[in-house]
Amino acid sequence: MVVAMVAATVGRLSCCFAFGWSMLAAGQASSCPAGSGSCSDGGGAEGDAAVIAQIIGTSPPEGAKPGVVRALRLLAEQSTKGIDYKTLGLGWDHPTARTEYRRGEHRSFTHAKSKARSETSREALNALLKSCEGLPADGLERAVVDAFVHEIGLPHDAGPGAEAKFEPVLAALEGELLLPLRALVEGQKAMHNTFNGWAVPPDKVAVVCEQIVTHVLKGDYSEWRYSNPVGTRQLEGLSQEQLQKWREPTRVEHEGGIATHEDAPGELGLFWATKIGGPSHGFDIEGQCLLPLLANARHKVVLVSDPDWPHHPCGRAHFRFLWTDATPAVPMLWLETVNSDFVARVDSGPWRRMVLRHVVGKAEAMKVRLAVETHLQGELESVVKEFGGTGAAAVASNRFMLRPSNGVVEASDYLSDKHDWVQLEEEVTHAMRRCIYTPVGA
Repeated sequence: MVVAMVAATVGRLSCCFAFGWSMLAAGQASSCPAGSGSCSDGGGAEGDAAVIAQIIGTSPPEGAKPGVVRALRLLAEQSTKGIDYKTLGLGWDHPTARTEYRRGEHRSFTHAKSKARSETSREALNALLKSCEGLPADGLERAVVDAFVHEIGLPHDAGPGAEAKFEPVLAALEGELLLPLRALVEGQKAMHNTFNGWAVPPDKVAVVCEQIVTHVLKGDYSEWRYSNPVGTRQLEGLSQEQLQKWREPTRVEHEGGIATHEDAPGELGLFWATKIGGPSHGFDIEGQCLLPLLANARHKVVLVSDPDWPHHPCGRAHFRFLWTDATPAVPMLWLETVNSDFVARVDSGPWRRMVLRHVVGKAEAMKVRLAVETHLQGELESVVKEFGGTGAAAVASNRFMLRPSNGVVEASDYLSDKHDWVQLEEEVTHAMRRCIYTPVGA
């Protein structure tokens, strides 16, 4: 009966399904490295197989490649501890900290609809695993891909699902993206209005969500962010050297083992970035506000990974590349406040100085100016002096030209008092006083 149900709902999923949430779910400390995506504990293929058997009740087929076993484990953990966004939608009732998603004890997970969907996923995985024996390696990989696509709410043979490949799906699972992608697929209705109630075009939301999911599943998400026509226009005017440096996921190591980093190669950490502190939004809370970060070439984050909180990055600051509204337009990096994860028990005191060091280094490397809040001038000048910066800082007033957003909306409490708004045309901000650091050569 279960097999028939799976065949009817999953189509050509012929055999298999795979978050390292088991330790957190048990209330234990995790040992995942700072800055990592997935937090599954180690143990290799053997350990992964044991977790699969514990969750699903069936072991993976003998001879399966370690990567397939790993994917099956991650898919088992994420799909059997999920939120049914199709029923619950998006909203402020969902968790605000990443570790809450790993534990799966929040009311969004214990809601009857979410529990029923998670149990259906468990039964489907069990049935598929039992039918896996004898499949060739590429058949096992395809089954994992189709299962993941099904779990995020898409058909496997059309649209983004038809573009999905095994290695990108494994990367998405390592990045804990099952629920973020499911929210983008199933929660779009909640993105049709801004925080203040202004209408957002549903067709354009659907297009950008499909593009984001498609490129994650294809494995070229980061490349797409910078090479799509809207993103290219946002960065137009930079030299090739400057473009390359902006695109680089720069990482700086600091004292005490702390690192500041613009996520990592692939940029899949962007999906979780706005779950770090706040008040903020996220993929399932005011989801339209996340679209600019996910889709715009001009928008990044500087993350902070601290060894005292090894579960995931625990600090975050929005980081943008903008043009002034002047003749000629002046390129400028734009830094917003440093937020700390709501539940991370760490000393965040040194972070701001570390982030300033990071962005000053980026400005020096790109030979462009940097804008920070005026009250940071003294600290900025101290950082420049300590680390051998070439330029000087001074307070100035500028208006910025916002070229169209590839995320349909723009969202910032610093660039506008509207919080989030439809931004499909060029627009100019009001005049803003910021402390501007100008490196030599900028």
